[in-house]
Amino acid sequence: MPAYMLLLRDEQVNYDVMKPEDFEALFQRFVQWAETLEQDKKLLGVERLGVGGKTVRQRAGRIVVDGPYTEGKETVMGFFIVEAADEAEAARIAAQVPSVAIGGSVEVREVAPFPKPKRD
Repeated sequence: MPAYMLLLRDEQVNYDVMKPEDFEALFQRFVQWAETLEQDKKLLGVERLGVGGKTVRQRAGRIVVDGPYTEGKETVMGFFIVEAADEAEAARIAAQVPSVAIGGSVEVREVAPFPKPKRD
């Protein structure tokens, strides 16, 4: 069965105005949702990404490390990797991401094969 990466973006979610108890409740909805995916044998991986980070680019032949200066709506907050029969099922799974209901978005991408490095 194919694997799909769900890239979570917050787009219109403003955590700065969220009460701590509301943030904790949202986080718990994510935990419960992940547990449900695991029980349904759909969850292959999940990680929450930390705040900040760096952007690496090549400009005029030089490597530049700065940022991140992406727009808030472009910032990836975390990801899930799920198994789904096809992209339509993956999109149905993505629609259940708790932050979608409050202004977040999810990019759905099929995980394509890539040659794995050989280990000694």
